[in-house]
Amino acid sequence: MDKPDASQISLPAPIRHDAYRGYILLSMLVFCILFYYLGEIIDLAGWEALRWGFLYGVHDVHRLLFMAPIVYAGYVFGVRAAMMITIIALMTFLPRALFISPFPDPLIRMVIFTIIAGGLGYLTATAHQEWRRCCQLEARLLAEKAAMLTMLEAMTDGVVVIGPDYKIRLANPSMVNHFGEGVGAYCYQYLYQRDKPCRNCKMPGVIAGTTEGWQYHFPDGRTYDVLASPYVDLDGTICQLTTFRQIKPAKS
Repeated sequence: MDKPDASQISLPAPIRHDAYRGYILLSMLVFCILFYYLGEIIDLAGWEALRWGFLYGVHDVHRLLFMAPIVYAGYVFGVRAAMMITIIALMTFLPRALFISPFPDPLIRMVIFTIIAGGLGYLTATAHQEWRRCCQLEARLLAEKAAMLTMLEAMTDGVVVIGPDYKIRLANPSMVNHFGEGVGAYCYQYLYQRDKPCRNCKMPGVIAGTTEGWQYHFPDGRTYDVLASPYVDLDGTICQLTTFRQIKPAKS
């Protein structure tokens, strides 16, 4: 079990609603609106050289450009911004659907697109918010784990974390001094030099939620008070956290 470096752990910074982000969104929206009515603008200005057929056809493709500001607003500014840009897009579509478009069912096509675009903006906003929340939780967990491991390293009692597979995930320096290096070994081999789990193993009860205590006796006379408690590791695995406190030294 690697120790997280507390000095390198930081929470994700909240999204800063800087002015330039607003300018980007506004620029995207203005561009989409101008492009959507570019054919009418060309007619008013009399720019005959720019009178392209594409600008006067069905505007379903033209509406696709509005996906960019809607999704961007949801990602950067959240659900409210995505819904606001969706409403602005709807207001942009209405004049063409009601008064300009000569094609069939312009209102229905506009409404369907607006619902889909608004839904994508909403999903983008909620997914990004959930991702940030998960990042914050992970950062807090890593910070708490780093603090806990620092505390364990300073303890004079031996501490081991044993997984449900009986493998040792963590041994603090005091435990290593008393029992030797054991991370990755099976607890019954490390502590009792056995080839299989102990007959009266406390592991199942501890993982089920109980706290168990007993004494551990070395052949040389050392005696330890042992306390085992359930512990949820960073990956969500329920393990056994066991402390060894020496109450009797070795025989001289």
